[in-house]
Amino acid sequence: MICRDVSGSVLNCMAAYFGIKDALYAEVKAAILAVDLACKKCLNSVWLELDSAITVDLFNGNGLVPWKLINDWRRCSRLLNTINCKITHIFREGNQCADRLANYAIKSKLLSTWDYAPSFILKPLNRNRLGILSYRFSNL
Repeated sequence: MICRDVSGSVLNCMAAYFGIKDALYAEVKAAILAVDLACKKCLNSVWLELDSAITVDLFNGNGLVPWKLINDWRRCSRLLNTINCKITHIFREGNQCADRLANYAIKSKLLSTWDYAPSFILKPLNRNRLGILSYRFSNL
């Protein structure tokens, strides 16, 4: 997770390892942590960009939350009622910083936080800040 201000400057980064779970669990848990962090930092206007369309749907009231997260989900829902929160989908190519942080968490098996951008996300962060597009190619 990467937290930026309106100018795109990094306020905080987090890489959280959740153990061996499925991808939906990890995506929803990370989004819940982002809401928690926003509330702890007293941010009253938040925009979450998620690369999981299913998670965006869940936050918009469509679908079922994984049962293992239902208590966290209920707490998060109460927090969302106290802030102005916009939740949108972003393709994975546009979310490379968060992807690198997630990969770091998987490899390190730790919860790590930074009050700056760690060196391993600087390249995609600068590309994003400059408006340089990222692509993903696949063979069909």
